[in-house]
Amino acid sequence: MNTLNTILLPDEEIVFQTKKHFIIFILPILLTCFALFFFLNSNPYVVKMAFLPAIAALFSAANQALLYMTSEFVITTKRIIMREGFFFKHTNNTRLATIANVSVNQSLVGQMLNYGTVILHAFGGDADPFMEIARPNEFQKNLQMQLDKVVKQ
Repeated sequence: MNTLNTILLPDEEIVFQTKKHFIIFILPILLTCFALFFFLNSNPYVVKMAFLPAIAALFSAANQALLYMTSEFVITTKRIIMREGFFFKHTNNTRLATIANVSVNQSLVGQMLNYGTVILHAFGGDADPFMEIARPNEFQKNLQMQLDKVVKQ
């Protein structure tokens, strides 16, 4: 994350960082299995149509790989920096002093695999969700510790 070091403020240090969870690759994996089923079928007409799910799997895998590589969710001593996306970027740079609340939503599978949605609630602003983040509870814990330090200052 070399770009992250260029945007840090003076005296700002990274406290915690994470990325998207590997669960984002489940759709490309399922599409690849579906394409393999078509390729291995004994019906020649089905085999001829196997390129459709294979192309879908390829595009889906490329999209998710770009999403994974460009995602960064960082807590620093002064702010939260959250970025994801390549073609369609979703960013949030929020100073710690403006955070009212942070929520974590996890499904049962998310709890078992340690991923979920982190929602930032800023004073006077809308909720900003970031989905499928790895280690969301650690993110929330580290953010709460940093918020506690800001309040004490």
